[in-house]
Amino acid sequence: MKISPLALTGVYRVKSMLLEKVNSWAAEKDVLKAGTLVLVGVSGGADSVCLLHVLYSLGKLNGFSVAAVHVNHMLRAEESMQDEKYVKDICEQWGIPLKIYRKDVKSYSKEKRCSVEEAGRILRYALFHDLKNELNAQYIAVAHHKEDQAETIFLNILRGSGLNGICGMEDIQGCIIRPLLNVEKSEIYEYLSRNNLKYRTDSSNLSNIYARNAIRNRIFPEIARQTGFNVTHSLVRLSDIVKADRDFLERLAEENYESILISKSEHSIELDRDKLAGLDFAVSGRIVRIAWENLTGSRKGLESKHVKAALGLAAEKGKNKAIDFPCGIIFKTEYDRAYVMKKEESEAPVPFSMEVRAPADILLKEINILARFRVYTADEFGKNFGRFEKPGEKSLIQLFDYDAVAEGINIRYRLPGDVFAPYGGPGKKKLKDFFIDQKIPRHKRDEILLLADGREIIWIVGLRTSEKYRVTKFTKNILYAEITGYDGDGKGRRKNED
Repeated sequence: MKISPLALTGVYRVKSMLLEKVNSWAAEKDVLKAGTLVLVGVSGGADSVCLLHVLYSLGKLNGFSVAAVHVNHMLRAEESMQDEKYVKDICEQWGIPLKIYRKDVKSYSKEKRCSVEEAGRILRYALFHDLKNELNAQYIAVAHHKEDQAETIFLNILRGSGLNGICGMEDIQGCIIRPLLNVEKSEIYEYLSRNNLKYRTDSSNLSNIYARNAIRNRIFPEIARQTGFNVTHSLVRLSDIVKADRDFLERLAEENYESILISKSEHSIELDRDKLAGLDFAVSGRIVRIAWENLTGSRKGLESKHVKAALGLAAEKGKNKAIDFPCGIIFKTEYDRAYVMKKEESEAPVPFSMEVRAPADILLKEINILARFRVYTADEFGKNFGRFEKPGEKSLIQLFDYDAVAEGINIRYRLPGDVFAPYGGPGKKKLKDFFIDQKIPRHKRDEILLLADGREIIWIVGLRTSEKYRVTKFTKNILYAEITGYDGDGKGRRKNED
């Protein structure tokens, strides 16, 4: 018979059942390993005191360390101060390092126009992460248990949540761990009782003005009385079933995201519009959320109404529009592309124009581009480089007939009234019309580098050269132009992207 390691510690088995449960969970999930530091959020209530003691006990057994953090929300006057004192006392008794914060949650909720509950959650987790980084801890442990999970799922259902909401909380979410998530409240009380552990009771938990309290204190008990169902067990079982479907759809969305992704930066995600619109909503909606997460760092904040509006826009053939997402993000469509991007990225850059007098080496610092210009006679060019061959249109090295320049050369962005005679084309057209013909997205047109002779465009860098300035057998002087540091997609690399 295999003996549990915890049975060897001298702790009575009846006292260690919960320890064994959490220890098995940690081994299965490969967390709480020797040498790691776990930061535990402790309010002083039954759940967090139980969690702190469990991790303190397992840490001694398995070789990991525990530190505690308490956030005083300053909502219940003297009662809040007593909670703080109690947490301080037990941490001193057990020799656990403790950090205490005091935050005016009510004022913060008014400032941010959110509920007191949400304000407290935002402040707590921000402080937890700050202290984790300060202490170089590996995990932040919080004391959510099975009943908390059921309440969260039920609240999400009431809010009209999708699969992710029905799945509830994860036992491991980045550096956040919830070791008690599969533990029932009765197990927690039993553990506290058998280990003679006291705890604080938050009087606000008895008030049903908060939705979660009303669910816990009135709705779940009434459902149980009327139907005989254990609501907690039913909702957690639903969550477990739904997670398999959710995970499959997430994998499918990730695969499709990679196949329709055209380009990405910290400012913008560019997607194939037709492929996005052609996918089932269960997948395409997740792709929009993946792009959102890549820009914002979180899936939170983007509601289903935003996702539906974006996909509806993507499906409108021939319409180039933009809609606002939260957090300064927009979703826009142009031609065969869909973009999820930060608003400032969609704004035109500050116009610039710099005169070129060859020979010249010009460093455009704001976009990290080096432009080199030289002038050779036809004979000099032949002696130095051999027979003339026309570079490809997308090459970043080009040759032009220098004597065709009438007003002087400038390197710049586009201006109203620009005209262009595309190489090999029938004649001149407005630069704007050329961009439209080439289906170049509007937000990229203002960042395409140009070489210009007055309003006449010599070269759309990386895209096309002008027929008017092409080198022929009659050319006497050749302008050599070379651009370094250009990404070849009609845009320079800005400093803040390096």
